Amino acid sequence: MLVLHSHIPYVKRQGRWPFGEVWLFEAMAETYIPFLKNWLDLKQLGYNAKVTFSLSPVLIEQLNSKYIQREFINYLKERETLALDDERYFRGHGEKDLANLAANYYNFYRDIRRDYITEFDFNITGILKSLQEEGNIEIITTAATHAYLPLLDKPSLEYQVITGKKIYEEVFATSPRGFWLPECGYSQGLEDILVEHGFAYFYVDSHAIEGGKPIGVFSSDIVDDEIIIETFASTGLSTYRPYKIKDKDIMVFGRNSIVSHQVWSAEFGYPGDEDYREFHKHFDRSGFKYWKITDRNIAMHKKSIYDPDLADLKVNIHAKHFVDSLKNTAKEAKKLGFSRPLIVGCYDTELFGHWWWEGVKWLNQVIKDVAESDQLDFVLPSEITSAKHEAEVFDSSWGLGGKHFVWENKETAWMWDIIKNTGGEYEKLSTVHPKSDIEQRAKEMALKELMLVQSSDWLFMVTNNLTKDYAMKRFFEHYTKFLRIAGAIHDDLLDEDFVQWLLETEHEDDIFL
Repeated sequence: MLVLHSHIPYVKRQGRWPFGEVWLFEAMAETYIPFLKNWLDLKQLGYNAKVTFSLSPVLIEQLNSKYIQREFINYLKERETLALDDERYFRGHGEKDLANLAANYYNFYRDIRRDYITEFDFNITGILKSLQEEGNIEIITTAATHAYLPLLDKPSLEYQVITGKKIYEEVFATSPRGFWLPECGYSQGLEDILVEHGFAYFYVDSHAIEGGKPIGVFSSDIVDDEIIIETFASTGLSTYRPYKIKDKDIMVFGRNSIVSHQVWSAEFGYPGDEDYREFHKHFDRSGFKYWKITDRNIAMHKKSIYDPDLADLKVNIHAKHFVDSLKNTAKEAKKLGFSRPLIVGCYDTELFGHWWWEGVKWLNQVIKDVAESDQLDFVLPSEITSAKHEAEVFDSSWGLGGKHFVWENKETAWMWDIIKNTGGEYEKLSTVHPKSDIEQRAKEMALKELMLVQSSDWLFMVTNNLTKDYAMKRFFEHYTKFLRIAGAIHDDLLDEDFVQWLLETEHEDDIFL
């Protein structure tokens, strides 16, 4: 069961670079469109590649925005121009290999623009909707703004889940069966809200079911002495089968740790191979990346020039290795008594193509090899209609330490105080009966700003410290907007200045209309 979780925080009309709209445009150009194009090509060749897609509502809203669609085309044209400029520069300096790489970039962005216009008709979610209606894929939803759910109060949980379901139904014209817990963040009782709103299943990390030591994929910049790595008591359960949550009418799937480790691990994962493109080194003139990893432990100025042919060879080697490991994992599971073991692979979609440049090709080859195998089959969660065994699930996440540390720690404690206070203030607002259209719109905007404040992205970025200033800026902007709305409603100060400001705010943060 291949599950790809797709999410970009709200960046529409929040600037371009380095963490504004370009963040979304990169994911569209380098991940979503290339993967779907390759998937559609495989479908034309007769491959039955069933994939489960989790799409955050805030991402869906941005992908469907006419403004974003228009600006994305402009972004692609800008990239094409920069690539041509680089090619001329390198050829003028006798750098043939670099010039060829620049020409590859030009062709890549030109082709993405062509496919987006002619094959996708500017409508990524429309392609996904059609594929789901044909039974080829399954799409699930998640929290409205990708909030970290275990630490929210119940009313906020309701807003996040209900809005996530509502946006999904509006776009895909059906009700979602599955729910992705952002960051795989789970706490006991969350399933009650999911059951209440008609969800049939959700996902957790492996240790939430099996116990043991969590993998902890998000670890790059967190100080070691702040982390408690927990070893959970062994449960005797396995992610090789789905479970029914004890005494609840909902299934849970556990992410397979072996399959995850081979892709995510900083030390052993495929993306760290020496011949793959180096993500962190940019050419000053254009921002393009022309170097390979070479050695993860050497300085950036010592990196070698990227060789696409060598990288393609590694893609095929790593895809074969991965599929062989799936077969071996299945054999070991059968020895343990699982006649048809389920292997659940959950990944952030943006890993493929954006973070790991060769990742889309790798995923494409894996899908092809699995489809051709006589030992493996793809399965969609909707094809698993019931679970015979029950489980109690640990509080958990897929973050470092296995619980809530990445999102709740000494760096983010003050943010949680604001999130909880804002939620409480909104509950007071919710009892106010609007006396005018403006007051009704103000209340609706207050809820949007509350949910934007709750986005897990700001917490993660503050913890990781690489983008802390940007995260705090966005967090405070949404918080101060909420405060102004709440104050205006409480004090009945809905004057012309406020109305004008509200119109501007509705324009800036026009999600979940």
